[in-house]
Amino acid sequence: MVFVSVSNVKAINHIEQNRPVHLALRDIYYERAILLLRSPNHNGQPGMDVCGYEEILFLLRTAREHGRFAVRDGQKNEKDGEFCDFINMLAGNMKAALSMLNLKRSVEAENGFFFSFLEVNHASVALQAEEYERRARDLIRCMRNTLELANGAYEGLKQANRESFNDFECERYDKAWSHYAGLIEKVPELPSYKKSGGLLA
Repeated sequence: MVFVSVSNVKAINHIEQNRPVHLALRDIYYERAILLLRSPNHNGQPGMDVCGYEEILFLLRTAREHGRFAVRDGQKNEKDGEFCDFINMLAGNMKAALSMLNLKRSVEAENGFFFSFLEVNHASVALQAEEYERRARDLIRCMRNTLELANGAYEGLKQANRESFNDFECERYDKAWSHYAGLIEKVPELPSYKKSGGLLA
């Protein structure tokens, strides 16, 4: 048996090497989620699109994961970690809004537990369903207001990261951005966390 000494072989720091790529993917998925959230189809009005909000949650979770990879090496901007926490907060709000919408659908289901167990009339069900939808609208409105406050901080973070890159890192960021932004445009319907009938548990 032959043993090969690797003591003189310099290990490649994959996290550091791929930080510009992870930052690009974080920014792409975050900006796509925000674009969808700000669109007229997701304005928190009656008839809210559950599948659309599931897609936004998927995008935020993906942005969060790439953001976490980007802060694993010692060269990170301190604000990058805070931005991960911010994305995580947004994802939590979106999950809460989806939970409210799923509760609304459960309450309204003719063959669901709400009618049979509580033995209530349609008027009572309608009031309860409206209450759940109102909570979801409030959460979405709060998210949109928070995003307006975050515009300057996010652009400042992107600029700070750009200024910290060398030429090679700038090139890697730009290439990743162009490639994945193009993929998102070509395939707008991204996988989501849908379960039976689009309900999110």
